[in-house]
Amino acid sequence: MVSVETLRLLADIGFMATSGGLSPQAAELFRAIELARPDSVLPHIGKALNCMNMKKHQDALDVLEKKALPMEPDNDSIKALIGMALMMMGRNNESERCLQVIASSEDKDPMAVEMATALLAKHNKNSGSSAPGV
Repeated sequence: MVSVETLRLLADIGFMATSGGLSPQAAELFRAIELARPDSVLPHIGKALNCMNMKKHQDALDVLEKKALPMEPDNDSIKALIGMALMMMGRNNESERCLQVIASSEDKDPMAVEMATALLAKHNKNSGSSAPGV
């Protein structure tokens, strides 16, 4: 079995690959991580981010809602990413509701709160435009 440290390192490499425009390579890496550690939520988060980077927002939402969230239903970062995917799809009311729950709670993961707050600020900034921008 792949150690937790190796899993995190591989996931970080996958996150860097997708953010660097290497989506096919990132997809292969996240697929390999899922095969090595099917009990981990990281490959699903990586797949969702990779989908968002490729403008496949519905696919990202599907991965987050059908794969990642059932594995870790209390994971605030997954919920914030769902809010992001909804925002990128132009489903701003749903996104805002999702993100408000995270941003307004004191007992949430600080990284998720920060992400939700930043996304809400971006939503508020772009609320006058017709194109969702994240």
